Amino acid sequence: MDALPIFLFDRSAAQARLLLQDRDRLELLHRMSTNDLRRLQVGQGCSTVLTTATARIIDRVLIYHRGETALMIANYPEIVINWLRRHVFWQDRFKIEDQSAALGQLELHGVGAAALVEQALSGASSLALHHFLEDSSRQLLVARTFPLLAEGFLVVAPYAQLEQLRTAWSAERRVQRADDSIYERLRIAAGLPAAYHELTEDYVPLEAGLWDSVSFSKGCYIGQEIIARMESRNRLAKTLVKLQLSALVPPGTPIQAHEETVGVLTSCAEPLVPQADVAAIGLGFVKPAFAIPGSLLRVGEARAEVVPAALIAARESE
Repeated sequence: MDALPIFLFDRSAAQARLLLQDRDRLELLHRMSTNDLRRLQVGQGCSTVLTTATARIIDRVLIYHRGETALMIANYPEIVINWLRRHVFWQDRFKIEDQSAALGQLELHGVGAAALVEQALSGASSLALHHFLEDSSRQLLVARTFPLLAEGFLVVAPYAQLEQLRTAWSAERRVQRADDSIYERLRIAAGLPAAYHELTEDYVPLEAGLWDSVSFSKGCYIGQEIIARMESRNRLAKTLVKLQLSALVPPGTPIQAHEETVGVLTSCAEPLVPQADVAAIGLGFVKPAFAIPGSLLRVGEARAEVVPAALIAARESE
């Protein structure tokens, strides 16, 4: 991995920046989503999942506690905004505003990313996962985020400010501006579920490996009973796995074992780093009995093998 560049991505169009305001900005999300937002201190963040009454994924979002306000990074902003507004009680004081037109979003991934964000904001290199620092004079927020490679950072700021950072970072020899296709290849290799692929109402958070986004000690939230029952009984109908394939296969293709359909492919791309006998990497959901690394499967006409993925493995070990 050391030989790879530091990848610089513009994620402004892929996700939305939502501003949460007023007294119940975090309390509403606490009772509506899977994680414990009451434990957050200013400067801390977390991932959390909005779920339906049957515990299906609406969206997995990132929340940053900024003090008088909070910032949310969402994949499906219109759905999230409407869902939250529908569940505001008459006594709640809560406002949500999409600020994506004013604030953009960059991500840096790779060995050495910490040194670059340190240049932009002193102290950023030592941040823990989802913790963040801000420079209010520049409306600049830097947070450590899920790493697609060794180190990962998310940066939110006005577009003019982001362009200055992008220009400065691009001048560094090891930095490579990268597009969505490279992001897709890296996030599949890391085992990170994504919107329109694994983060959909077809799946429950635990099936998608989102253990880090779920608190099992907090009180009730929509879908909580089903998720708690799945965890206590250790019974998942399906689980997310990473696959190495002998050919590119379109998402939606059934995964089979001995002529039996045992799951479905949800993401597929060529590996960024070529590997012998591996034409593609993918993510998919399979029955737990077939989720063991080394399991040999078929996806369409392609041979497939279940292999460990960094982020999936990290969640399952928590």
